[in-house]
Amino acid sequence: MKKARYFIPAVLFYLLIFALSSQDYDVELPSRGLDKVAHFVEFSFLGFFLSVGYFNAFRFSAAVKAVLVFWTGLPLGILDEFHQLFVPGRTSALGDVIADSAGIVWGIVVYIYFSRRKGRSRKAGAA
Repeated sequence: MKKARYFIPAVLFYLLIFALSSQDYDVELPSRGLDKVAHFVEFSFLGFFLSVGYFNAFRFSAAVKAVLVFWTGLPLGILDEFHQLFVPGRTSALGDVIADSAGIVWGIVVYIYFSRRKGRSRKAGAA
C-alpha cells in the first residue's frame, strides 16, 4: 500500500483532465495547433506524474518503467478522447491522441532528466 502513494499525483491529475474534458468550452482558438499543444502539455504532466509512480514504486529497469508509463498513459489518452465523444460541444480526434502520446513521452524524458540530475548532485555532495 505504501507504493500506491507514489501514484496519487497521477490519479489526481487524470481526474482533473477528466473533469476539464467534461466541459464544453465555447472558445475559438486562433490556430488548430493550439489544441494539440494543450494536449501535449497536459499529458506531459501526466507522463511526469506516472513516472514518479512507476520509477519510485517498482524495481524494474528504467526502460521497463518507461514502457509501463507509456502503456498506462496511452490508454488514458484514448479514454479521454472516447469520453469526449459523449460530451456535447466536444470532439474526439486521432491527432489529440498523438499529441497526448508525445506528451507522455516528454513527461518521461523530463522525469528521467531531473532524477538523474538529482542523483549527480547527491554524489557531488557526498564527495
